[in-house]
Amino acid sequence: MNPETLINTAKYTPLELVLFSVGGLFCVVCYVAVLRKIRQHGVVEIPAAAVASNFAWEITWGLLYRTDLGLLFVWGYRTWLVLDVFIFGYLFLIGAKHVKNQALLPYFRPALLVGCGCWVAIFYFFVQQGYDTTTGLTTGYVATMIMSALYLVMELADITPGQYSALAAWMRLLSNGLVSVFCFLVYPELRFLLTLCVLTFVLDCLNLVQFRRRLTPLSAPAPAST
Repeated sequence: MNPETLINTAKYTPLELVLFSVGGLFCVVCYVAVLRKIRQHGVVEIPAAAVASNFAWEITWGLLYRTDLGLLFVWGYRTWLVLDVFIFGYLFLIGAKHVKNQALLPYFRPALLVGCGCWVAIFYFFVQQGYDTTTGLTTGYVATMIMSALYLVMELADITPGQYSALAAWMRLLSNGLVSVFCFLVYPELRFLLTLCVLTFVLDCLNLVQFRRRLTPLSAPAPAST
């Protein structure tokens, strides 16, 4: 592909490009919703380990490698990276106050940086050795499934249900879902990647169910006084 091609219509069909594009836009909305909650409540809802691996993936595919989807998508990946810079930065500054085990507080920031650096190395060499797709989605779904799984256990404490974003939860489900359909169309032979897609979808659905259950006590009417 000509590296200056805006959209790679030679390799990908219009349907595939639309699926990835809309999924990518939903991801942007998800990030913005998370950042909005950070500004409102001073908490980062995404689990710290997930932020580290996700940010590492965006460094890898936003700066170190380029997708073959076209130049428009290259800058789309970099848009995710820019938004995640703010999420990672907020987590670095304020995330330690929510750690459950107080003995780990002094190690939170170093662990976050080291963890992110380790994931960059893992993803970089995974791609270099030819194991990833040309869109970065195998490593991308490794990071995505980590995030979806950790949301279920909520590794950060002291975040009330109302401080989580329903919009972010829905956008994450829709974004991952659309890109998963893209994967099934483009990479039907990559069973490892498709397994990650299915597991991520299941986890995202469970996250929404859990989210609704956590919000139910907040919306339930108070018992009448006698």
